[in-house]
Amino acid sequence: MSGSTRILCAVDFSRPAQAAFEHALALSRDRNAELTVVHAVPPSKRFNWRARERITKTAALRAAAEAAGVRVRVTEQHGDPAGVILLHANAGRFDLIVLGTHARTGVERFRAESVAEQVTGRASCPVLVVPMSEERREGITSFRNIVCPLDFTQASDVALGHALQLAKSGGRLTLLHVSPHPIGAPRYAYHFSAPEYARRLHQDVWQRLQDAIPVEARKTADVRARVVAGKTATEIVRIASDIDADLVVMGVTARGAIGRKLIGSTAARVIRSVDRPVLAVPERVLRRSGMDPESKSVTRLAA
Repeated sequence: MSGSTRILCAVDFSRPAQAAFEHALALSRDRNAELTVVHAVPPSKRFNWRARERITKTAALRAAAEAAGVRVRVTEQHGDPAGVILLHANAGRFDLIVLGTHARTGVERFRAESVAEQVTGRASCPVLVVPMSEERREGITSFRNIVCPLDFTQASDVALGHALQLAKSGGRLTLLHVSPHPIGAPRYAYHFSAPEYARRLHQDVWQRLQDAIPVEARKTADVRARVVAGKTATEIVRIASDIDADLVVMGVTARGAIGRKLIGSTAARVIRSVDRPVLAVPERVLRRSGMDPESKSVTRLAA
């Protein structure tokens, strides 16, 4: 890989954080990246809370990085976890943030945004979210089976560029569009007089997916297109499971604070439910890098 790569991994010494650290360490080793590990002590706790335990666990992280030949820096700060992560990410201009997410059930899942959701909604670089439920496996940095949902917005275009880069070494990439109304059924009442309408709409969407695949990508990867109907987040999770995807790559549209609270986002809903890593690519990556929206972006996650 040309140029330097900087990866930020957020830990809280929980099981999900350990899984995230293993991913970040493996990526740093494979990409010869600099790894920064940040731990935020919640404001509700004193800064010296469990200090001895944290020192022991921090030493273990350093030892693992040294054994892997990875340059690592560990820092701690007192404050809101999401705020601390974003502060370090923006100050250090990192190429990738890696963090874990805790499994939630029932009402708890919708009561408050998780740290992962807050970070993905406000980050200016891609965020790799590693679920707690993911089992250990070999080659965790080799994403050979990727699903990338597209809704033809600028955010999904940016995500597509990253997905294509990750799949260019011969993997399989499934481009997925979820239609909100049943395929084969009219969308509006007046369309009942035109039974071909829905089928043509489906064909149009499928063709747009095909057109999104560059010619060169067809030579280096197995790129497929799928159009399904249903609730967007639900179908993304279902398809990712059905094809046993290694990774879900999604665009994240910039929203204001009120919009995030009232509406949430498809990416947040997927993160809450999916049992495999999600690479959330913020739309603002374009503004940060000055990329042409029509060009295919290059992620530092790719080798």
